Amino acid sequence: MKVFEKYFDDFIGYLIILNVIHQILISSYPLSKNLLILSENFILFSFGIFIFEAIFRIFKERKFSTLLLIDIIVIFNHLFISIIDLRIFRIFRAYSIFSQLRVLLPTNTLLKTIWKQRLSILGTQIVVFSLLLIFSVVIHFLEKDLQPEAFGNILDSMWYGIATLTTVGYGDVTPVSDLGKLISSFAMFLGIAMFALPAAILASAYYEDIQKRNFLVSLEAITEINLFSNLPIRAITKINSKLEPLVLPAKQIIFEKGDIADALYVIEFGSVQVEIETPVVLGSGDYFGETGLISQAERNATISVLEEAKLLKLSKESLNELIEEYPALFEDLKQSAADRTG
Repeated sequence: MKVFEKYFDDFIGYLIILNVIHQILISSYPLSKNLLILSENFILFSFGIFIFEAIFRIFKERKFSTLLLIDIIVIFNHLFISIIDLRIFRIFRAYSIFSQLRVLLPTNTLLKTIWKQRLSILGTQIVVFSLLLIFSVVIHFLEKDLQPEAFGNILDSMWYGIATLTTVGYGDVTPVSDLGKLISSFAMFLGIAMFALPAAILASAYYEDIQKRNFLVSLEAITEINLFSNLPIRAITKINSKLEPLVLPAKQIIFEKGDIADALYVIEFGSVQVEIETPVVLGSGDYFGETGLISQAERNATISVLEEAKLLKLSKESLNELIEEYPALFEDLKQSAADRTG
């Protein structure tokens, strides 16, 4: 089932990308009769798949996430309204599906950073809007008699206020009074400072998140893991080249009970939960997945992410290769598996 979901998700991701390309192309070039029929059939096929996927996700997730809600709106619009083609909004679903691709790591990290800092950004924008209102009212009273067509009311003055605070300065409207010019100059400097504030908030939070998701694993970090601490530096170097870093969000299932044991996982940061009769929480420096590899059996428990975690994945093939060279590693894993199974 899990393998099916993975391939199905990838298929949905590529289908979304094709729909975005299709939406762009049909807006740019006129279609012949045959191509128009082909285009309509493609849209019909796509939305048939999208509807099935939405129903599948509702039953699987049993909650309405933001992405699912966007998908339902896009589908509802296509079926019952169809005034505007909203397929482009499904691009966020494609980002989610391919979130583990390294090329999309910065994009997904930026989107998550914006969402996490939304209240801070909103706070700064409220301040900016307040300054805009104050500036627009002041410039309105200073210029309304001199330029009634441009500053005759506060709403018209706000257009000039926006252009000034954002330092765009289109030049279509300018103050003529000396005091108006002075206040406008002050507003430009203030605008630079105010719009730099949310940029600084985002940049700081983004840097922090991107560092947490850094896909480079240091040798020092590996030696701090109990499982590898007694191995020689040559073995640590080899392990470093074979570890595959994964950053997983909270509530994501890593593997389910009954799955084929194909890898060992080490937790660099975050926590995971072993879903047994009495749930066990594993944190930074812990490892799991060795029991199935040692006993050549299926996974004996489902493990999911409790809070966002960075895992270091060591495949079964790589682990076997290391065990051949360093039998002591096998003994440690065997003892660990025995202790956990009782």
